[in-house]
Amino acid sequence: MATESGSTRELTRISAGWALPGTLILLLLLLVLTLLRLAPPSPKAASAPQGEFSAGRARSILANLAGDGAPHPVGSPAQMRTRQRVAAEIRRLGYTVREEQDFVCMDLGNCTSVRNLIAELPGRDPSTVVLLVAHYDSVGAGPGVSDDLAGVAAALEVARILKAEPQARHSIVFLLDEGEEGGLLGARGFLESSPEAGRVKAIVNLEARGTSGPSLMFETGRTNAWLVPLFAGSVPHPCTSSIFSMLYEYLPNDTDFSVFKRRGLSGFNFAYIANPAHYHTPLDNLANSSPASLQHQGENALATVRALANADLESPHRGRAVFFDLLSLWVFGWPASWGLFLAGVPLLLVVGTAVRLVRWALVTGGEIARGFLAWWAVVLLVAVAGFALSFLLRLAGGLSTPCPAHSLPGQAAFWLLAVGVVILAAGWFRRAGFFGLWIGGWLAWTLLGLVTALLLPGASYLFIVPAWAAGLAGLFLPGGERARIATVAMPALAVGALWFPLLILFYVGMGDPMLWLVGTLLAIMLTVLLPFGATAGEGGRRPLAAAGALVAALGFVIAIVVLPVYSPDSPRRLNFTFHQDAGTGEARWLVVGPPQPLPPTVQREASFGQPVPPFPWSAPLIRAYAAPAPAQTFPAPSLAVVRDETAAGKRHLVVHLSSPRGATNVFVFIPTAARVETATVAGERVPLRRNWPAPYRSFQVLGLPPGGVDLDLVLGTTAPHEWYVLDRSAGLPPAGASLLQARPAWASPFQDGDVTLVSRKVVL
Repeated sequence: MATESGSTRELTRISAGWALPGTLILLLLLLVLTLLRLAPPSPKAASAPQGEFSAGRARSILANLAGDGAPHPVGSPAQMRTRQRVAAEIRRLGYTVREEQDFVCMDLGNCTSVRNLIAELPGRDPSTVVLLVAHYDSVGAGPGVSDDLAGVAAALEVARILKAEPQARHSIVFLLDEGEEGGLLGARGFLESSPEAGRVKAIVNLEARGTSGPSLMFETGRTNAWLVPLFAGSVPHPCTSSIFSMLYEYLPNDTDFSVFKRRGLSGFNFAYIANPAHYHTPLDNLANSSPASLQHQGENALATVRALANADLESPHRGRAVFFDLLSLWVFGWPASWGLFLAGVPLLLVVGTAVRLVRWALVTGGEIARGFLAWWAVVLLVAVAGFALSFLLRLAGGLSTPCPAHSLPGQAAFWLLAVGVVILAAGWFRRAGFFGLWIGGWLAWTLLGLVTALLLPGASYLFIVPAWAAGLAGLFLPGGERARIATVAMPALAVGALWFPLLILFYVGMGDPMLWLVGTLLAIMLTVLLPFGATAGEGGRRPLAAAGALVAALGFVIAIVVLPVYSPDSPRRLNFTFHQDAGTGEARWLVVGPPQPLPPTVQREASFGQPVPPFPWSAPLIRAYAAPAPAQTFPAPSLAVVRDETAAGKRHLVVHLSSPRGATNVFVFIPTAARVETATVAGERVPLRRNWPAPYRSFQVLGLPPGGVDLDLVLGTTAPHEWYVLDRSAGLPPAGASLLQARPAWASPFQDGDVTLVSRKVVL
């Protein structure tokens, strides 16, 4: 067969100069299609058929549950009213609702009395249960309409539909719990004491970390191979990936699903996460809640509960799966145990192509090595450039929040940076030749497929599927010019179909601080185009295209620095705290959090100094701005010793915690030197976990009963120590009205919101 001369031969010539720009255009069209497919389905009106999920009907329920839009954290009067509205909706649907009350503690010392609402739809086999879960409490700062009253409303609409259908194989229990925001306490209480807990075989949980976007199936269970076919065969608009579940395990986040997962149960966890700037703020309201997201969430819940309620839940389920959706149309997957085989085959195909082309003298081993190194060099170059740009933008005041007012400039800058560098690099490494770059690059892809199949199987499909496309395409090499274009373009489209959703959702989930990583992932994607760098006809346009991308990136970088970081719709999170030391009478205004400069209006209103550690019990890195505040006449929280005994070098101490001023939350801070060995709050044993690096161990009761609670401790030392007791109530005293008015429109309370704290030191 005709061959090209060895290492000095001419570069492969592809007369069609549109190869690189043409493929980029196809990828751009694929990106647009991906964005369209990631949009949740259109909401169905209240007049939709009764057997279909209707966001219109669910939204009517949601409006009723939201009431006056007040926050309703666990233990608050507003939460009691919310619970009454939820229970009334369940009864309206013809269900019997049971209220279960439990006092529950989590391992970091959070304790509260939770009231869960439970309703059951009996199945033909009542010994097995599918559990549909949503929580009806909110944080203190916002009304929690999307997180998670929308989940409650969706569950109730699902309950209405299923009640009218033929009896399912398994019973369906609807668990609407509280205390999720305080530490997943309602789910813990259900598992510890509910009579239904022992019958549960599968769970569907509904959550949100934003107010819009598609409903993602982001978590299943540790044995999920049996679940993926159920999901694929039942959900009409799937949006999922095993990489979501894998990444979630590494994040410091939890939902109620986590409680059941730790007990060995499996199922489906759904959430929508767009507009995260609204999360845990007053902006999580009815006006910002997306009907389309509610529709998608409800459709997913209905389809998966139906499927699970008629599935075989008794047979032992083993094995994990690798899975992903393709353009929200189909779900593909395979057992994780197949990973090494599935990754190994395309590696052998690429190696076989390399051997064949070397024998035909179309490529040399040195060129393949240069192509392999070029792949890593491009990825490293984009990673370093992106990280450096991110660092410089931070110094200039950009990328200071995950949820900026203007997200487009940041995304465009880092995407264009990656595109520009890859286009330039496509010429820098042209000495490797078309075949050297193709083989070297796909050797890198296939090797990463093997590594991820072994170490990170949930992410392995991102490399395995494109490697199969390339390995099969390589069978047609050397081919003619069009065949060579196809061996680059077809795998590139496979990469785009899998990687574009990941890049989009990764940014939605992580925000501006991780843009450098988004750019690096995009660079990995675009390495499939490097072989075009060895083609004649591209050289003249390549520098112009790269320069255009980099100049455009620079323009967006300038926009990042110039445009305002915050807006009323994407606000800075800014809480005010009034703190009074009952022992000294000193009162302060505090702004706790990352040491960003305070808004000028706030700084003018109170004499805030430089950030300092706010409390003796604060972790070392916590800082707060502090300013003098007028002292109030609040009574101090009470910590009364009920019992104090010592024996064998240990101390058994019982103290009674209460708040004479009627605060809803009370805290006690015990120095780590006191060596807490066991702790019981109101008769409930607290599972202890080290809370390093905090110098104190804390115990807190949310929704404090009017009579207070007892804290029963065994300490590993009898020496006296300085303890602190503190109570917390929502809002500021009247003296804080002007400070609240000074908070700009582009700033918002978050999480617990504005609070009043009263503390005192106690030597025990």
